Amino acid sequence: MASRFSRIFKGVVVSSVLAVFLMFGLYMGKESSLFADDGTEAKLLKKIEELENRIKSLEAKKSPKDTGPVVTKSDVEAIVDQKVALVKEEAGFKLPEVLKDITLSGFVDASYTYSFNHPDSGKTTGRVFDTEANSFNLQAAKIALEKLPAKTGGVGFRVDLLIGDDAKVIKPYGWNTDDVNLEQAYLDILMPVGKGLDVKAGKFVTLAGAEVIESKDNWNFSRSLLFGYAIPFTHTGLRASYPILDNLTAYFGVNNGWDDIKDNNKGKTIESALAWSPKDWLSFNLAGYYGPEESGNNHSNRALVDFIATYKPFEKLTFKINTDYAQEQDLVADGKAATWSGVAGYVRYDFNDKWSLSNRTEFFSDPNGVRLTSGTPADYWENTSTLELRPYKNLITRLEYRYDMSSQDIYTIGSKATDHQSTIGVEAIYAF
Repeated sequence: MASRFSRIFKGVVVSSVLAVFLMFGLYMGKESSLFADDGTEAKLLKKIEELENRIKSLEAKKSPKDTGPVVTKSDVEAIVDQKVALVKEEAGFKLPEVLKDITLSGFVDASYTYSFNHPDSGKTTGRVFDTEANSFNLQAAKIALEKLPAKTGGVGFRVDLLIGDDAKVIKPYGWNTDDVNLEQAYLDILMPVGKGLDVKAGKFVTLAGAEVIESKDNWNFSRSLLFGYAIPFTHTGLRASYPILDNLTAYFGVNNGWDDIKDNNKGKTIESALAWSPKDWLSFNLAGYYGPEESGNNHSNRALVDFIATYKPFEKLTFKINTDYAQEQDLVADGKAATWSGVAGYVRYDFNDKWSLSNRTEFFSDPNGVRLTSGTPADYWENTSTLELRPYKNLITRLEYRYDMSSQDIYTIGSKATDHQSTIGVEAIYAF
């Protein structure tokens, strides 16, 4: 046991040293500009400044008797905005009138993963999406269409089509293809009730978890153990939300269950959540799920409680913590309930608009061996340091080091079982 804890300490020290080294290097060079964007916005601002100076010069020469109209800064900005809009309209694709309120977004996510353990299987144990030990990967390509309902009430929709390796991981029960997945597809109905009752009907992502399916919206390249093994990915059913206060929103819904596009039993799962942001720099989210999840079993219920707190003491520094506890009835061989739980702590520092450094430290317990590995009770630890660079607009690049440790020998070095593993990940994402 002492050797295991020494390895844990070693892994955390390695990650911490890497994080300190990266932070020092970035601090020494953070003021230098290594990359430049397309400069369009800067050119427009410079043009406005030149026009303002010209106006001031003309006004200085203006005769007191001259009562003609004076061109103001707002006039100049309006003219520039009109010119920019015309250029964009001529250069871009103009949607038909019926589609004018529909927004198009998406991303392409590519990566390279490497394991210092060199497992003979070619697979990295205990990971969610970054499962390849030495490979270039197309993690995901995504297209999303969305039309928001009118603020006064109306109907909108959202459709998210996901292609690639990530689509295989989140494949729900009842979906017949692997490489293509309908991550979300729902109607969005805003009812003019009080402050506005929003109802979604269809397939949507879960309310639980500090991380999401889309890597671009996370702080790290690899996903947490909690994201992969403690909570669901998606649900199919009905979800309603209502803003009780300006900073407090309640959610309630009923669905087929965890990752089921078709129900695998006759029962239904209830979901609920409260999202509270008492300050701009502080927020909390509490979510819960309860219902039968086993195929053909309508009475053995699974319960999950998920809690997230986010604290931003300074503009560039953010802390986050995520905890999960779950229990499922009759899942162990002797008829007892199985449990799993965990906690993940995050910290992120944004040096400037291009460089960021994030670290995640996590513990996950699977005492009945029902989540991460089948039939192997174990506890797991991991520490992940991720350096992020955004060299151009819409482009995210990441370099990550991760160390995993287990109370059981679930990993391999070559073909030999071991209780630890180290990996490096490189990722590039273009979002639009």
